[in-house]
Amino acid sequence: MSTKKGSLWPLAALALVFLAFAAMYSAFIAGGYILVPLNRLAPAALSTVITAAMVVLTVVGIRRNRAAAGGGAANGAAAGGAAATSSGVAAAGAAADKPAPAVFRVAACLPLCAIVFVIGKAVGYDTDGIELYLLPAYAVVALACSMAAFFSLVPAGRLRTWLGVAYVALMVPMLLWLVLWDFGPQPMAQAQASPHNAYRAQAVLSDRGLFGQNTLVYVRPQGRDIELAIGTLEKRPQQVYKGAYGEALTLRWESDDRLAVTAGADTLVFQMP
Repeated sequence: MSTKKGSLWPLAALALVFLAFAAMYSAFIAGGYILVPLNRLAPAALSTVITAAMVVLTVVGIRRNRAAAGGGAANGAAAGGAAATSSGVAAAGAAADKPAPAVFRVAACLPLCAIVFVIGKAVGYDTDGIELYLLPAYAVVALACSMAAFFSLVPAGRLRTWLGVAYVALMVPMLLWLVLWDFGPQPMAQAQASPHNAYRAQAVLSDRGLFGQNTLVYVRPQGRDIELAIGTLEKRPQQVYKGAYGEALTLRWESDDRLAVTAGADTLVFQMP
C-alpha cells in the first residue's frame, strides 16, 4: 500500500515529545531529585504549548494517514478497472483502514508513551504553582490524543482489543488519582535542622481528601542542590514517619544523621543514609 510522504512524522514527533519529557522526569526521579522552576508561571506556559502541540500533531497524523490509506485503496480499485470483482472491492475497502506498518507500530505504542509521560510529570518535579491546578487537564489531553491516534490508526483486531483494554485499565485509576489527589502545599507544623545543617526535618499536616489525613515527617538533605538555568534540582524529601492528623510531635536531632521523633509516650529514632 502506498502512503503519503511524511505521514509518519507527526506521530513520531508526538512519541518523541512524550518520551523526551518522560526521560527527563525519570532522570530526576532516579537521581532522587525534584525540579523546582525559577519562575512558577514558566512551567504552566511551557506545558500549555506542549499540550497544544500534542493536539496539532495528533490531528495532522490521523488526517494524513487516513488520507494516505484512502488514496492507496482508491489506486488499488482503479487498477482493477471495470473488471474489478466484489472481492477486489472489498479488499480495497479493507486496505483503506490499514496504515503503513511503521505508522501502525508508532500508534500502538503512543498510549504507553503518554502514560509514562503523565506519571513522570506528576512526580518528577515540584508542581506548586498554577500548573498544579492544570495538571489533570494536561494529563487528559495527553492520554486522549494518544488513544485517538491508537483507535484511529491501529486496525481492528485482537491486538487493538487487548492493548486498548490494558491501556484503559491503566489510565482510569491514573486519572482518578490526578483528580482526587491534592497536590497542593501542605501546612508545615514544625521544622528542625540537624546540628551541622546536613539535613532538615519537617512535620507537615497532610490532607489528601479521599486518600486520608495524616501528620507526616519528611527529611531532606541540605547543600546538595544543583543549580540549572531553568531552576534548581533539589534532593527529594524522604518520608520517615506517618501518624494521625494533628498529632503532637517533637522533632529532635540526636546527631547530624539521627533524628528522634516523639509522639506521645513513644520515641522513634531514624538513621539517615
